[in-house]
Amino acid sequence: MKHLLIVDDERGTRESLKLIFSKDYTLSLATNAKEAMDILQANRVDLVMLDIMMPDKDGIATLRDIQDIYPDMPVIMVSALTDISKVVEAVRDGAYDYITKPFEIDEVRQTVERALASNALQRRVEVLEKEVADTFPLRRIIGDSPAFRQALADARQAADADATVLICGESGTGKELLARMLHDMSNRRNEPFVAVHCAALPESLMESELFGHEKGAFTSADQRKLGRFDLAGSGTLFFDEVSEMSTTTQVKLLRVLQEREFMRIGGTHIIRTNARIVAAASKDLRREADEGRFRPDLYYRLGVIPITLPPLRERDGDIPLLIQHFLGVFRKSLNTPTRDFTPEAMELMCGYAWPGNIRELRNIVERMLVLHTREEYIRPEFLPAEFHTLRKETTFHTTAAGTSLEHAVNAFERDLVTKALQEANGVQTRAAEILGTTRRILRYRMEKLGIATEEVASG
Repeated sequence: MKHLLIVDDERGTRESLKLIFSKDYTLSLATNAKEAMDILQANRVDLVMLDIMMPDKDGIATLRDIQDIYPDMPVIMVSALTDISKVVEAVRDGAYDYITKPFEIDEVRQTVERALASNALQRRVEVLEKEVADTFPLRRIIGDSPAFRQALADARQAADADATVLICGESGTGKELLARMLHDMSNRRNEPFVAVHCAALPESLMESELFGHEKGAFTSADQRKLGRFDLAGSGTLFFDEVSEMSTTTQVKLLRVLQEREFMRIGGTHIIRTNARIVAAASKDLRREADEGRFRPDLYYRLGVIPITLPPLRERDGDIPLLIQHFLGVFRKSLNTPTRDFTPEAMELMCGYAWPGNIRELRNIVERMLVLHTREEYIRPEFLPAEFHTLRKETTFHTTAAGTSLEHAVNAFERDLVTKALQEANGVQTRAAEILGTTRRILRYRMEKLGIATEEVASG
């Protein structure tokens, strides 16, 4: 639930607002500015309803204090004044809106809902602005291989759970993309997705980045800084390459997972967190734990729901799909007439081991379109040397009978495809189902192997 702080010296007003909001929100009540600031220090508050006229310190001065320490906090002013100048002053100083006493229930509810929605949108925009330089230009998952479909099914199953998720897979397999998809499918989709790239943050900055710090906590702390847990709110906090986190930070993260609370550097108050934790690692985290490089207790806390993304070399049937996708992406951005890879070039691409996985494939497609932007088709000779080395190794590897491995594999594959087509009476969609692939990939294989549907039907 969202947390509202109601600040008013009149008991009647506090009780009225409590009756209106207690069913749908967590509430804290304060009678003056000091109580309000103490509550803000000790709790994560989503919105403040603040009376203008209060003893000791009025609402205008209190609003300025809140804006100074919590600049993103939405504040709604509550006033019984007929003098509109105070209300104008409050809005000018950063109040989101105001309501006047006596107030209408529907108006108060709508004002609060609008303020919370506006603040949530603003936080999401701030997070997205920091992610403009993301390396992946796509926002959807592409793949049809059994292992990949299993990973997607696991993610869908885990989406609405609050349990931690550990995504394992080699570098470049799309772990962060899967984490974002998991967030987008969850009931937290309207809250921020905040990524922490553990390998890119030095240990000296990690604690401040995660938990934030108070003004004056250290020499250069000239103002309060919100950490990633603050930014995530009730959304998803994603730890990429969590195996690179220092032992000291691992201990602190473990405590947050156990207690669901943290404290800012230089702070004196405990802050509760409702963020959902998703982690990813390209290393074998269990082995890292067994060999003493990662805390076993943190490993078990993170791996409540493990999901494994297969490397691209184990997703042969997905390679043409991914190539076609990236061709579509870069054809538009580069404004090139290039239509496709030739069958020979596609065969080399499908036979390559892809040590850099999807990230490497994406880069190769982009490179080909940039370097050969006037070509209608990407031909084998355009591909980097490592692709031709692989072809030479397979072409000249012979069996005892003198048949090349490439020919033997093609003959075996041709036999499989032909039998599937015969069993399906030439219906390609049915034949693709028999082979456990898609019609598009089947057609590509038929063209590559020189198989005509008419030939199968007549045979």
